Amino acid sequence: MLREQKKEGRRRTILHAAETLVRETNSTDFSMRELALRAGFSLATTYNLIGSKATVLYALLNQCMDRVDVARLSTLERGDPIEHVFQASDAAVTIYTADPHFYRPLLRFLLGVPDPVNRPLFMDRAFRYWWAVVQSLSECGGFRDSFVPQALARDLQIFFAGTIDFWVHDELDSAQFKAQIRMGVAMRLLALGLDQYSTRLKSEIATHGRLIDPLLPDIDPARRLGGLTNL
Repeated sequence: MLREQKKEGRRRTILHAAETLVRETNSTDFSMRELALRAGFSLATTYNLIGSKATVLYALLNQCMDRVDVARLSTLERGDPIEHVFQASDAAVTIYTADPHFYRPLLRFLLGVPDPVNRPLFMDRAFRYWWAVVQSLSECGGFRDSFVPQALARDLQIFFAGTIDFWVHDELDSAQFKAQIRMGVAMRLLALGLDQYSTRLKSEIATHGRLIDPLLPDIDPARRLGGLTNL
């Protein structure tokens, strides 16, 4: 037991050193040798304790998911099931955008590196986050017969992952990131046929569409999302 506690303490030291390096350099370009030196261990010990660089960075990202989970759970007692979906989306956006100098370089690395071990585990956790969010919608009732909860959870997961890529590469600022997520969530919920919430969802689309509208390619202004104000 004492031996495991010591190992866990050393792992935390390595993760803290990695987080410090990301913050100091605003990048993930450090080597495992640099990380070992910063943590105060040999290179071999660092590998034995925690594994590859990708494993280290995924561990940091999982710490973020811990905070997102806590933030989501704090919304469960506030509002109706529809509002919980928006609040859960906001919780994830808020955690990332509150610390962009850390999460942007971290995600730039992880989004571009194939990892057959850590990525599937993280993506499964992300799916389960959205699955928990979708469960609250069962209280709404009035779904179309074709509604598949797992499919909605998966779609929300993919939509969030795609949108965060734009934020990571500075193509959306924090306000635009939040607006894009809320508008996309509203469009998905509107498609479910929840008639009792349609006015509210259309209002969400129109409100956040105004912030996103200037970012859209100028192909046909009459068909831009801001036009949904008149739905």
